[in-house]
Amino acid sequence: MFGNPMTGFDYEELLDRARDRIPEGISQRSRWTMPEPDIMIEGSQTILRNFSDVVDAMDRDSNHVYQYLLNELGTSGTREQSRIMLKGRVPPKRIKEKLVSYVKTYILCNQCRAPDTRFIKEDRTTLLKCQACGATRPVRL
Repeated sequence: MFGNPMTGFDYEELLDRARDRIPEGISQRSRWTMPEPDIMIEGSQTILRNFSDVVDAMDRDSNHVYQYLLNELGTSGTREQSRIMLKGRVPPKRIKEKLVSYVKTYILCNQCRAPDTRFIKEDRTTLLKCQACGATRPVRL
C-alpha cells in the first residue's frame, strides 16, 4: 500500500526486515536480571551470602539497599565484606520478596519498565529519572 518506488518494498516488509536485524540482547524483553539471592539460615541468624553481587547488579548504594531490607524485614543485622547477617530466622521467600519490592520501587521505570534509572535531586525532592525514556517520578529515600 505504501510501497517505496525506489526499493519495491512496502512498509510491512521493511518493518519485518528491520526487526530481523535487531540483536537478540536488545530485542529480548528483560535484558536485566538480578542474581538469585544466596540465603542461608544458620542458628538464629539469616545470611544473605551474595549481598554485594545483588547490589552490584542493581547499581545502587549498598547502604541504601541494606537499610531498606532491615526496615522492611523489621530486624537488625550486620554487614561483612560481601554478605549481610540478619538477626532471627527470616524465611528466604520474604527476603526475595523485599528485594523484588526494592527493584520495583527504586530501579524500574514506571513508564517503560527499563532498569536504566538514576536518583537525581531537585530542591529537597529526590527523583528517579529514567535514562531510556526520560520519565521522572519522586521517591522517598
